[in-house]
Amino acid sequence: MKSILLTTAAALGFSALAAQAQMTDPEETTPRRAETAMSMRADRADFGGDGYTSTDGEVLYGTLCAGCHMPDGRGAVGAGFYPALAGNENLEYSGYAIYIIVNGQGGMPSLGHFLDDEQVVAVTSYIQSELGNGYEPDATVEDVEYSRPVDPADQNTKEHE
Repeated sequence: MKSILLTTAAALGFSALAAQAQMTDPEETTPRRAETAMSMRADRADFGGDGYTSTDGEVLYGTLCAGCHMPDGRGAVGAGFYPALAGNENLEYSGYAIYIIVNGQGGMPSLGHFLDDEQVVAVTSYIQSELGNGYEPDATVEDVEYSRPVDPADQNTKEHE
């Protein structure tokens, strides 16, 4: 009888601990101001049949980039490494960002197949001048054209699914 009571008490104790662990603090689940603002901007990014139709760099960043690089550009580490864009010296000149946005690199997918040249310039200019970066935007449509591959990969092949 004593062992049944001890087993029952232990089971109830563990159940209470499990229930406590599942409770969340409302402050932990409330979106941060930057996340909410970026989400609202992302909602304004129109998506058409051939890609995004917005030409606002901030909106494009919120839609395409903030999910990995974070709304404030701090980057993240988790299932992968997402480098910080905030305070990133590689963004002083636009060539680096343009090439990676258009062609991708490592875990960063290429976005050039559904962003036009003006959109790439817009998002590059945004990340150069905002997110704690004070660089002078220097991206041009000609720079983007130059970064595009002559024979782009077919985005409908198995390797891009």
